[in-house]
Amino acid sequence: MPFRCAFMVAAATVLSAGAQAAFVIEIDTDGADDGVLTFNANFAFGGDTTTASQSAATGAVGTTGGDSIFGGDGANDPDTYLYTYTPGTDADNFFPNPGDLLGTGVVAGGLVGGGDGLYGIYATWPFTQNVSGGLTNFELVDTGTNTTVFSTSIDQNDKGDDWVRLGYANLTAGTTYELSQSSTSNSFVSQRAAAVMFELPEPASLGLVALGGVAVLRRRSA
Repeated sequence: MPFRCAFMVAAATVLSAGAQAAFVIEIDTDGADDGVLTFNANFAFGGDTTTASQSAATGAVGTTGGDSIFGGDGANDPDTYLYTYTPGTDADNFFPNPGDLLGTGVVAGGLVGGGDGLYGIYATWPFTQNVSGGLTNFELVDTGTNTTVFSTSIDQNDKGDDWVRLGYANLTAGTTYELSQSSTSNSFVSQRAAAVMFELPEPASLGLVALGGVAVLRRRSA
């Protein structure tokens, strides 16, 4: 099926949903910026990272004020944070209205999540100017097929305290996805993180995706 036709089908499916919701994975779930981390069941460390340092909460809408983290104790591998999401199993837990401002130039779609569709992938952290680990890398993998469905690298400096849209990926209900966040190098402040979000985007963004294309699938190397 040509891309434009496939997109129109996906967009029609997304727009048929009638409620407003998204799924947020906050790393610290205790709601307090107090230096005590109560880790989300959908969060883990990856590679040889087993811990990270605590820092201030992010001010992003939809977050509850828990601590953020930075750096890690990775030695042979990059400092790595992992987030898992299964649409339709992990219930929506953030309910913005259509058009609500999520971040600079980013507004909520106001569409129910959990089904098949083209999702926006977001991350947030406290505003920073001292990430020194180079670009921060994000990769979303279908854990059933070990296929990468999305990847990007960003500079976290001079950003934070709102949602930064990383990109888009077509997700399937009932499929478990793992989003990895990893540093380029393991400095003291190699990267920062507070939460990630999966949300069906506003129709205007869907139009931009139709013009520009979406992330290309590629097989992850063993």
